[in-house]
Amino acid sequence: MSIEVRPVEDDDAWDGYLAHARTATPFHRAAALDVLASAADARLHRLAGFKGQEPVGVFPVFEVDRGPVTGAFSPPPDLKVPYLGPSLVVRGDPPKRRRLDRQHHAFIEAALDHLTERVDPGLVQVRTPPGYDDVRAFSWRSHEVVPRYTYVVDLERGTDDLLASFSSDARRNVTDEYDASYSIRPGTPEDIRRIVAQTAARHAAQDEPFPVDADFVVDLHEATDEGVVRPLVCRVDGEFAGGTVCLEGETTAIRWLGSATPSVDLPANDLLDWTYCRAAAGRGVTAFDLAGANTPRIAEYKAKFAPDLVPYYRARNCSRTMDVAVSLYDKIR
Repeated sequence: MSIEVRPVEDDDAWDGYLAHARTATPFHRAAALDVLASAADARLHRLAGFKGQEPVGVFPVFEVDRGPVTGAFSPPPDLKVPYLGPSLVVRGDPPKRRRLDRQHHAFIEAALDHLTERVDPGLVQVRTPPGYDDVRAFSWRSHEVVPRYTYVVDLERGTDDLLASFSSDARRNVTDEYDASYSIRPGTPEDIRRIVAQTAARHAAQDEPFPVDADFVVDLHEATDEGVVRPLVCRVDGEFAGGTVCLEGETTAIRWLGSATPSVDLPANDLLDWTYCRAAAGRGVTAFDLAGANTPRIAEYKAKFAPDLVPYYRARNCSRTMDVAVSLYDKIR
């Protein structure tokens, strides 16, 4: 099957394809990709596959130069973007299994060929979005494919059923009355800076890297459509206590940044998550991706919200020399 892959420069055309891309995330949007490219100091390749004139897939890739070596990443490194990668575009009823597989695999083959010809990367690293469950085309091209996991809360069950499914301590934390006078409200760009600073301090206290710059998150908030980047803030007696930054698409939201230890004796993170779940469900969001299921300590906390465990995949292909360099870089980070 012949699939042509070519860059898409027109923002409206790209975002139009996303409307039919079932696993596309808010990070896939044209405006978000431009901000990611600027923050990563990368060259963005917005690749789309076509069967004739019909789009069959999108695949944003970031070309990053590190000294003498060029890497192709999706998502770009060091921005705490959990996943990006390819997404199939299906208009109308999906084709039968055999045709869909052939079309899908031909698209990935053509995209990787395009990168080889135009970028010639020493390293290719892709983290697919949840729901993108066929990574055979990557493994057939000698990519190492490793499963990763995230937690996704089903918001379609209704808030009463959702609350009943929580662990006992989570239910207690979000329904108890507290002596403290607190509020949870949408945040501002200045609140985003507070959330990033608080999260960075938490990582530093645990001797963990946190390379995200507040300007990058604010730029993403300002560049995307209203309601895509949603900061949510807990204030106690009018003072900032903690917050989260979520990204929201048509049906799926991602809990992106935050979760730092609040500055007060109040289960602020539980209250923030519960408030967001109810508000997002009211806007028609059906799934809330809590992220962070790959770290035991974080996974234990997030499992109390009765999420589904959903896999995604990391595909990597690099030379032996580059593999050593990447391993050393990861250890230094």
